[in-house]
Amino acid sequence: MLKLTFPLTLLLSILPNPALSLSSATSSSSSYLNITSITGRNRVSVLECWQLASPFATSDVPGVAGTAALGLGDFANGTYTVLPPRFDGGLHNAPVKQYVWFVSGLIHLSLPNATAEAWVHGGKYGLIYADDTADISAWGHITRYPGNDETVALAIPVKDGVNPKHTVLHDGPCTMGEGAGV
Repeated sequence: MLKLTFPLTLLLSILPNPALSLSSATSSSSSYLNITSITGRNRVSVLECWQLASPFATSDVPGVAGTAALGLGDFANGTYTVLPPRFDGGLHNAPVKQYVWFVSGLIHLSLPNATAEAWVHGGKYGLIYADDTADISAWGHITRYPGNDETVALAIPVKDGVNPKHTVLHDGPCTMGEGAGV
């Protein structure tokens, strides 16, 4: 496994903003990003579908002016990880509260104490939020990478461990219907 840590400003300068190509749900005239979260309740990890509180806005940034844009909050740093085919990440807690964008690969998330699971396809719909740190969940979650290709993941911790403002849409991962199109 290759793991590189770098300042987030470098990440943002060389990679496109994943939120611009990810999913949202429409509420009246505004679009919001829905994201699968691994979080915890009663010291046990659970999967939830979150809708981030801030809607997409029209960007006025040169080069992307007129496109849909969404601020994801303040970040602490970022890590670029390359996982080999069929890698088993085992049972673990999220090390910090963080967005994880699976740029490529196939990811299977499961819980040791429940039947809930999520299959994440890297790329456009590969953004999740990991919140089941050891202070939130005694159990953690299991991550496996069953594909025949490498998986590339960007872990982007939130600054000061502050979760993004959100609404829980329902228990379990977001469905494809909740994550189709901006």
